[in-house]
Amino acid sequence: MSTTVLALLILMAPIFLGALAGFRSIPSAWLAKSNAFSGAFLFAVTVFLWIPELAHVEPDRALPWGLWIVLGYFLQFALDSRSKGLEHGHIHHHDPNPWPAYIGLLIHSVVEGIPMLRLPESEQLAFALSLGVHNLPIAALLAFWLRQCGIPFGQVLAALVGMSLAAPLGALVGTLLPLDVPGMEGFIGGLVVGIFLHVSSTILFELQKDHRLPTVLWVIVIIGLLSGFSLSQFIH
Repeated sequence: MSTTVLALLILMAPIFLGALAGFRSIPSAWLAKSNAFSGAFLFAVTVFLWIPELAHVEPDRALPWGLWIVLGYFLQFALDSRSKGLEHGHIHHHDPNPWPAYIGLLIHSVVEGIPMLRLPESEQLAFALSLGVHNLPIAALLAFWLRQCGIPFGQVLAALVGMSLAAPLGALVGTLLPLDVPGMEGFIGGLVVGIFLHVSSTILFELQKDHRLPTVLWVIVIIGLLSGFSLSQFIH
């Protein structure tokens, strides 16, 4: 099995694993713990792996890649208004029309997937794992929420299949973007890093209740940070 095929499978598998949990009632404690790990893991991988990788990209003299990080960060702000925060663990019970939020989540996933197949094979698995850990609790939340909204099982299953294909579709779109445009790699990488920073920091911020983080969540956050750091060191 090629590295690329394995990376694509790693992108897709957590969606269905999360769905298995989401078809049942999701305890809030489980959601908080899974979000704590995924948020800390994604934050650590972004800081220790993907930002340093951007530093090796030849910058466009007119537009540095830091500008694209800011753009990606605020692009996620805009997507939140459509997805209603599903990317970082928000749930809105009994929404009469959940599909606009679902479409916002799909757009988020497509954009996140764009860099993957542009990376060296040695980094594709790390990128897929970063997204996979991030997407597992999202898929559980999505399945649970759509069922709470009274969406028929077949439509929920179709929605999850669509979500599982979103990041791979983004990866395919990434291969179609021209390689010889100055600053293109910095634009793509910076945009996704900005999204990662927004989502992961929002998850971590929202774990606090009354500006306090329970001890068990602190432990999970530290494990997530160490896991992300370890992955970055393994790749390097």
